[in-house]
Amino acid sequence: MNRSSTNGSLVIRGRRLSETDILQVRDLVEAHRHRGRTAISRELSQLWDWRQPNGKLKERACRSILVELERKGFVDLPAARRSPWLVDAPSKEPMPLALSERGSDLQAYQPLRVERIQQADQARRWKDLMHSYHYLGYRPLVGMSVKYFVWGAQGELLAATGWQSAVERLGCRDQLIGWSRAQRGIYLNRLANNVRFLMLPGVRIAHAASSILSRCLRELKRDWKTLYGVDLWCAETFIDPRRFKGICYQAANWIRIGQSRGFSKRGGTFIYHGHVKEVYLYVIEPRLRQFLQADKNEPLLNRAFLLKKRDEFRGIKRRSRMKEIQTNWTPKPPPHFELKAEEIERLAEELKVFHKPFEEVFIRSEQRELSQLYLHGLLSDVERKNMEAMALKLGGPQTVRSVQRFMSEYKWDEDRLRDRYWEESAKTLSRPDGVLSVDSSEIGKKGVESVGVAPQYCGSLGKVANCQSGVFVCYTSSVGHLLLDAQLYLPGRWFSEEYDQRRKQCRVPSRICFQTKPEIAQERIKALCERNLFSFRWITCDGSFGNNEAFLNDLPPSLYYLADISSRRKVWLKEPAGDSRWSRAGCTVAELVAAEGLLEWKHEKVAEGEKGPIVADFVRLRVYVQQDRHPESERWLFVRNEEGGKIKYALSNAPEQIPFKEMVRVSALRWPIERCFAEDKGELGMDQYEHRSWPAWHRHMLMVFLAQFFLLRMKLKFKKKPPRSPCPNVEG
Repeated sequence: MNRSSTNGSLVIRGRRLSETDILQVRDLVEAHRHRGRTAISRELSQLWDWRQPNGKLKERACRSILVELERKGFVDLPAARRSPWLVDAPSKEPMPLALSERGSDLQAYQPLRVERIQQADQARRWKDLMHSYHYLGYRPLVGMSVKYFVWGAQGELLAATGWQSAVERLGCRDQLIGWSRAQRGIYLNRLANNVRFLMLPGVRIAHAASSILSRCLRELKRDWKTLYGVDLWCAETFIDPRRFKGICYQAANWIRIGQSRGFSKRGGTFIYHGHVKEVYLYVIEPRLRQFLQADKNEPLLNRAFLLKKRDEFRGIKRRSRMKEIQTNWTPKPPPHFELKAEEIERLAEELKVFHKPFEEVFIRSEQRELSQLYLHGLLSDVERKNMEAMALKLGGPQTVRSVQRFMSEYKWDEDRLRDRYWEESAKTLSRPDGVLSVDSSEIGKKGVESVGVAPQYCGSLGKVANCQSGVFVCYTSSVGHLLLDAQLYLPGRWFSEEYDQRRKQCRVPSRICFQTKPEIAQERIKALCERNLFSFRWITCDGSFGNNEAFLNDLPPSLYYLADISSRRKVWLKEPAGDSRWSRAGCTVAELVAAEGLLEWKHEKVAEGEKGPIVADFVRLRVYVQQDRHPESERWLFVRNEEGGKIKYALSNAPEQIPFKEMVRVSALRWPIERCFAEDKGELGMDQYEHRSWPAWHRHMLMVFLAQFFLLRMKLKFKKKPPRSPCPNVEG
């Protein structure tokens, strides 16, 4: 057993345990090991004098703490014993039912009899019924709980219901009740949740469901007081609108007060599952606001009040949040935009219009607002554009956790967002002269917990360092340039057995296996080609991809590539010349360029810079990349000698008749992807995130791409000129 230190204290199920508490628990476990877990839980609750409002010991809560301590390695519990109250596993076959055939008239089954389940055989039957016939199946009730069977006058089993402790946090309910957090902690035990309601198959009795709900509530009010020593004030339930309309609850005078937020509590934390449900409330004690506020002038929580307050709350919070975001937003357009005051004032409305086509990918309105907040943050003057800083600036402290969950946990369709981004950006950017580029980019990370972090070559630092590396795809045309896609590279060590737990913690999908960067690039290029949204004939890449012959050979055959290679790359001439050894062993491209009198350089204009034309010297030569000089291995060797003497080498599969100036044009379009990295890191926080998980990394990159797309739209709308030079190391 791992007996590591607790580092001062440990919080489990809301209770803070000191080192002394842990030692007491260990001693208690050893002293009562022979008596089993139930006895240990009872002894622990007595030791702590931990009780429910009705005075009963919190044995179940103590059991949960013990199990969690064992999971963390602090205690070693005895093996679990079977309790006589634990019912058998559900039957594999649906449970047979004996139902009445006396028609659908409720009067024929009156008076209904509600029976509280108290015996083990009753509990077993209740469990079997839920397992066999309820669409959610069986799940043990938690906290305070009561189960019922409902019988007809002649002993027909008509329904089964289950009630348990109310949900701790429920926004629409808490707003209506108007209690504080402290009051909720004290009085939550006066609320019950109808967690299961099953009308048995074959029961087709008009008005039976609403009558059964009413009868169960009358019994529940009395039984709750008897069992737990407190009066029941309200009952709540959740209706899945994909399946039900809640008609029987409405007929029984339950009121729909709002919607859930799509969370469920698992293991002491709230997990977002995305299934929003309708919330219904039944008020037993309408004076509860008067009790809570100690004020007889507080309104009664009757039907009229519930309906009025529901309408007041609907939509107000959402509108005010978006207004607050826009009020707090100070845009920071790129320096070369030089926007006028009236143009800056229009940016908020322009961003709202820009965001509209992407809203469909977000499941809920809150997610749409959070996506707008994130975009506003990336385009703002926030000094460091991480989640916390952007949320604090635009939405206040209460939005920080929501933004974190939006990027890491909330369920929304990032694949669909990427597709919509491609569709919209293609309308703006796609041109026949388009060129696709692939490259990797690294982001340094000091910690070791983020997904994909490992010591690897970091281009921005020029050395091996702890960093993350991603493969990116860029599209460039005469209109502009944008990053279109990205995937995080996971080094091989991340697929070793010792990294299994880290992959799970970082939520790396199980479908992800080790891929080299060229293999990742192949997949991303293939996805773009399949969508056929962007017009391009050329692909450019740097030496890490250009030196990989398998990557080049697997590119779509209809595409031409201009791929950078290293100066040590060996080639063979079409007609051997120069050193006689070249005919046998070939030569490096650097040796070829250095040979005197072999190549004829051409002086060409690359682009128009702010200080005049940008020019370079170019030369091309037909070579073979294999010694046998097979026609299929024939390529263009394309060499560029920039001002300052820096030489770049590239291979191309373009046909022999391709115009020289076309290759010069494409060579200049190798660099916009580098400009994208510079713009996105320098202006849009591409490298300032603090996400650790796989989904959050990719979502962040998508949001950065959208922000860059918005700036491109504004550049075109306001007719602003971007930096002219597409080349590296040249001022524009």
